[in-house]
Amino acid sequence: MTFLLEIREKLRILYGKYEIYVTVAVKFILGIAVFFWINSGIGYMERLNQMAVVLLLALACAFLPIGAMVAAACGLVLLHFSALALEVCAIWLGLMLLLFLLYWRFAPGHGYSALLTPLLCFCRVPQVMPVAMGLLEGPASYLSVLSGAAAFYYVRGIQENIAVFTSADDSEVFSRLSAALKVLIENKEMYLVLAAFFVTSLVVYIIRRQSVAYAWSIALFVGNLVQMAVLLVGYVLLAMPEKILWVILGTLLSVGISLVLEFFFFNLDYSRVERVQFEDDEYYYFVKAVPKVFVAKKDKRVKRITPKNRTTVSRKQLAEELDIDQDLLD
Repeated sequence: MTFLLEIREKLRILYGKYEIYVTVAVKFILGIAVFFWINSGIGYMERLNQMAVVLLLALACAFLPIGAMVAAACGLVLLHFSALALEVCAIWLGLMLLLFLLYWRFAPGHGYSALLTPLLCFCRVPQVMPVAMGLLEGPASYLSVLSGAAAFYYVRGIQENIAVFTSADDSEVFSRLSAALKVLIENKEMYLVLAAFFVTSLVVYIIRRQSVAYAWSIALFVGNLVQMAVLLVGYVLLAMPEKILWVILGTLLSVGISLVLEFFFFNLDYSRVERVQFEDDEYYYFVKAVPKVFVAKKDKRVKRITPKNRTTVSRKQLAEELDIDQDLLD
């Protein structure tokens, strides 16, 4: 345990020292993942479906606020949809305007979760996000997770019904618009996932705010169990048993990542709990103090050993000290 604590402290010091460079590198890697997924998964506009575009966008967004990457990702999807069908593009634009109004109003600065959620949905393990946000953030930030999930399911719904939108007949404009709306409105799996994410985040947030011992541990385990139960029951009712295995795998991954987050952000020593009482003119206070677990810095002390000063003693002084004749020292 001490070894892990030492590694944690070293990582914190390293991040504090090179925070600017680490942030740029993380944004660059995240940008490559997001833009590459968009181009490879949608890629209807051939001019944008190139690795050079992905690298340039990722490099530019690495030096900008994370909200710029969110806007760039939405804009890239919009351009691809415009090459597919204007009806799909119109529905996407309306959805993004609604989500942006909610996102910028209640959850600004949570662009990482808005981008990671669709990526994890693509990897079939999105259960990590609601538990992590419930542990680290407040209820308003959950809108970023819900926005990312809604965007993913709309994009995936368009991909699954691509044959409907590739028709060149102008008389089918209404049918394409109706199909695009159905992808958004009649997507029961999307509503199930959004409900599970919202309930999970709230459960985790409420439990981890309690002043009980091991609140974070209880919150992450209960939250993951609630999320797994909701998703399993929902997929059974929707007759989608092929999703059950991924729900279990995603829950296990979520538990592991949640434990890592607890170790880095909320590692407390409940064996040394202290209760303090004090008062002022109006109130009497009862305070429960739980110390954090940390490793004290080792003080390196260098001890210098120098030779003692040598002194010279004459024959006369030595003879007087020994009380003998000086001639005997010859």
